[in-house]
Amino acid sequence: DLKAAGVGIVYISHRMDEIFEISDRISVLRDGQYRGTVDTAATDEDTVTRMMIGRSLEKVHYSERDAEGDIVLETRGLTVAGLFEEIDLEVRKHEIMGMYGLVGAGRSELAETLFGLRAPTSGEILLNGRPLLLASPIDAIAAGIALVPEDRKGQGLVLGMSCRDNITLALLEEVAKGGWLDTAKETAVYDKYQKSLAIKSPSFAQTVLNLSGGNQQKIVIGKWLATRPRLLILDEPTRGIDVGSKAEIHNLIRDLAVESHAVIVISSEMPEVMGVSDRITAMYNGRATATFDARTVTEDNLIEAITGGH
Repeated sequence: DLKAAGVGIVYISHRMDEIFEISDRISVLRDGQYRGTVDTAATDEDTVTRMMIGRSLEKVHYSERDAEGDIVLETRGLTVAGLFEEIDLEVRKHEIMGMYGLVGAGRSELAETLFGLRAPTSGEILLNGRPLLLASPIDAIAAGIALVPEDRKGQGLVLGMSCRDNITLALLEEVAKGGWLDTAKETAVYDKYQKSLAIKSPSFAQTVLNLSGGNQQKIVIGKWLATRPRLLILDEPTRGIDVGSKAEIHNLIRDLAVESHAVIVISSEMPEVMGVSDRITAMYNGRATATFDARTVTEDNLIEAITGGH
């Protein structure tokens, strides 16, 4: 309507569907430099992606691999009154369990309960077969559970602190000596994850606020990987980041499962949860309605399960 009224519009987004639906021309920036402009009607998503990240993007797909490790996490009848109830869940070593559902289905609240942020009303949490009582996130971290929250800026980072300080925030005791932080140890931790996660930052002293969304997310993931968790929970791990960083994080998640981790990925994006997971648990109105094998599940299966179908 604004266009029809004669308004010129610059629309900034990395959501391809939006860009292709409403734009007439697409201009691409990469690493602070102008990469070109194309007519929307005369181009396609792969061409724009190559301009954005300098290469073609591998489509997310289920990776055929062995995900039959020992059970790391088990919940039995786990309930938080008014949020979710009677959740029975198993997550194995080397497995990526996807959690899919509409907003308000109870996915994030379940993750927060597994991380000690909420007290269960009833039910059990077992880690490696042993009952686990979580009074706070301190207990969860000590047990080997880590949570990458959905709101990285509000919950995952201290935006005014440096990259190094953020990455070492969850293991201060390990990088301290005599009650004082050992900057050499802190820098060594940062260097390890800056390299392994390909974090783009001019130095460890760079303020996290000034990084891109994708690199901010890698800082949050690096912080929790530094705690060497048995179970890693990622809530909306690629929300608000560009397609290149999204692909990198998908590959990272798969690598973590291959190495030794049990992983839970909570996502509102169907292609993501279908592509990265080994199994998918659907939630609706606080209940786990079904668990699917990612190799055989269909979009129709998932839609039915998250909207109250049977």
